[in-house]
Amino acid sequence: MSSRASVVSSKVNPMKIRLMITMICMIGLAVLVAGCTSPFQGVMVPSETPVVVTTPPYEISSTCGLLSCHGLNLACGPNPPQICTADYQLGDKCRQYAYCSNSGGTCHLITTQQFTTCKTCIEKCGGADPAEILTCEEKC
Repeated sequence: MSSRASVVSSKVNPMKIRLMITMICMIGLAVLVAGCTSPFQGVMVPSETPVVVTTPPYEISSTCGLLSCHGLNLACGPNPPQICTADYQLGDKCRQYAYCSNSGGTCHLITTQQFTTCKTCIEKCGGADPAEILTCEEKC
């Protein structure tokens, strides 16, 4: 049997093998080139893409919000901070009872009775020890 296998393998023409390898490479190359040059299906791209001119957010429209992130000194304005620190400061508890309103084209502070009560209570919390002051604020 081994002599028969050697006879079969010796009859394979090396030119045919080169021709087959060359044809496989050419077909692979043709497929690759066809895939790279075919238009992308599903998305139509216009020949000239329009350019959209944008302006910075602060120039598009003015918002109305608190100008400070912490404390009891509240003021409203058109450019509130976009990011605030996670620090807690005295009076932050009361801020939930105040908000800014943009009515009549004017941004102004609106405080509720709860804000006034909270602020008055916190202003009475005195002392040099910050822990004492925060404990007092919790009761407000």
